[in-house]
Amino acid sequence: MALGFLGLAGSAMAQGEGGFLNVSATESPVRYHPPFNSGAVYLRQVRSNSTVSVARWLDQSDNAHSSNQIYIESVFSETSPGFAFRTDTPPVKLLGMFDALKNKSRQNGDSFSYQTPSGPIMVLPFARENAQCISFSGRWEPTRADQRGSQLLGYFCEPIAVQTAPAHPTPAQQMDPVAARDFAANFFLRFDINLPNNAGAPVTNGQVPAIAPTNTEANKPSSATSNGVMANNTVPQTTVMTGQPQAATIPADEGIGIATRWNNTDGSGALKFDKPAGEGTMIIDDANRHCEGYWQHEDGRYETPTLPFGNWAVFCTDGTSARGTYTSTDPSHVKGDGQDNTGQPVFFRQAGQ
Repeated sequence: MALGFLGLAGSAMAQGEGGFLNVSATESPVRYHPPFNSGAVYLRQVRSNSTVSVARWLDQSDNAHSSNQIYIESVFSETSPGFAFRTDTPPVKLLGMFDALKNKSRQNGDSFSYQTPSGPIMVLPFARENAQCISFSGRWEPTRADQRGSQLLGYFCEPIAVQTAPAHPTPAQQMDPVAARDFAANFFLRFDINLPNNAGAPVTNGQVPAIAPTNTEANKPSSATSNGVMANNTVPQTTVMTGQPQAATIPADEGIGIATRWNNTDGSGALKFDKPAGEGTMIIDDANRHCEGYWQHEDGRYETPTLPFGNWAVFCTDGTSARGTYTSTDPSHVKGDGQDNTGQPVFFRQAGQ
């Protein structure tokens, strides 16, 4: 067993050499907000220059085959100030390090970098029996002597409750990159990473997201008159309500308001500028669901023959999802069109249009 603590049972063990202690959810550096009945076990071990936290989520649905199956397992290691991790652990190595995956999994996609609020996380799609899964790893290295290093390793597999659903698809032999990103996004929207105080900086190792915008202009911070409203982290001239340009800066945590219509239900939401230039988080709320996802600029600039355009996708509390494209004719007009996973139309317009 490459990581000796991964085979521990969920029950508490006395703190000691090689032993882990049960801790409460509030003491865990990672959290997950499951969409169905689920249990969790949190373990911790304090070592000489590091603290290791293990968290597992178990399927506790009414399905007789679930048997408290572990469908998420994560290991979060935190060093003492000034200590760094020696080597990277790419997500493909995790398939042989976790007991539940060893000799039971097959890679079915290429690894890619997914941008989370805490920094980039490397992700690998894989399949375990009838479950589609991802493994993930991230690292935050100290850049000063008073900072802590941190490392996250883990995996997520569709739980039995999902695998036994009537429309559940068999995992693909090779998962499409867009589908892999959507699968990761649906997981990370429910997965919180709480970095310790004085945590170091994210480590990218030169990795570039596999589905990043190809237009280099989309990665440059600039004014809304040179790039699209959807291609900036800050927007010097735009509006969230009136549809007319205003001299205002939209805070990164607010973004721009949108009015939505999902089939025949009206709702509202926001397109946030909370990720690297050219992408951000997307939220939709209506009477039937709460949805979160992402938007991503693909190409185009204002005052050129090709106006800004991109794609978006959201995943919802009622199990539905939707995806589509958007266009922006000027900094105060953006519209998106798409459909949900049942073929129903979904569209949005900038609020006030």
